[in-house]
Amino acid sequence: MVKHIKTVLTTLVLFILMPFLATPGFAQSTEKATPNKQNKAKTNKTDSPATSKSSTQQPAKKPSKTTRAPAAGPTTSPDKKKPVNVPAARRTELLKFCEQHHKELLPLLESLRKKRPEEFEKALRTLDREIKQLQIVKSKDRYEKLLDQWVLRSKIKLLSAKLAVRASKEQRAKTTASLTKLIGQLQDLKIKHLNEERQATRNRLAKITTQIDQLRSTRDAEIKKQINALTQNAERIQAAQRAKIAAKNKSKNSNKKLTTKQEPVKNNQAKKDQVKKPGNNKG
Repeated sequence: MVKHIKTVLTTLVLFILMPFLATPGFAQSTEKATPNKQNKAKTNKTDSPATSKSSTQQPAKKPSKTTRAPAAGPTTSPDKKKPVNVPAARRTELLKFCEQHHKELLPLLESLRKKRPEEFEKALRTLDREIKQLQIVKSKDRYEKLLDQWVLRSKIKLLSAKLAVRASKEQRAKTTASLTKLIGQLQDLKIKHLNEERQATRNRLAKITTQIDQLRSTRDAEIKKQINALTQNAERIQAAQRAKIAAKNKSKNSNKKLTTKQEPVKNNQAKKDQVKKPGNNKG
């Protein structure tokens, strides 16, 4: 029984972490590992007779002062940075999300956390990436549609892992039947969402066509209306400017009249002042 549970866990982990195993970096690292071993074996075979001959024929030369010994260190390229684990706060959010939408994932994640912590972190990173893609969507309606599709896909992944486990024919028949049901639900959901998008697009096109028809029917009347409004506005501006100019001219004329009236009064006052002076009384 324990062996059966272990095989179920390993297959579930493989199906959840399939995107990571299929990445080009993983394939390149496995391909690079085998040629290095072959190259080392070739160099050991070719170098062994030459080194034995040179050791018997000629004594080893001492390194000169000018030449420097090569620096010791690894010749291979440094390893890539390890992926950063999901923070604790985000981890609780992901587990709450799974508890709310797909509870069947929680026991699998818990068993991975206890027995295989590295694979548990990988599964959390995959889950974090998928949920972030959902949370980017701003439209509430579209978010709910994508969420429904994600739940069905997650259930399909979880059930498809059971097909790789050795089981009886009855159990395999049950899993295939439930898988066909889920896949059919996913396909029907996609068709439903596409039909809704098509209907929304049709409604939008109908609104656009009505707007185009209205603009065509009222084109000449709208041109006339806007021209009348613009000319009336221009006339109001010109009338206001003329009123300002008239007010300025009126104020200038009133000032001129006041100055002309005040000049004879000033002259008479100056004459009176000259008569009142003492020098004029002597004469």
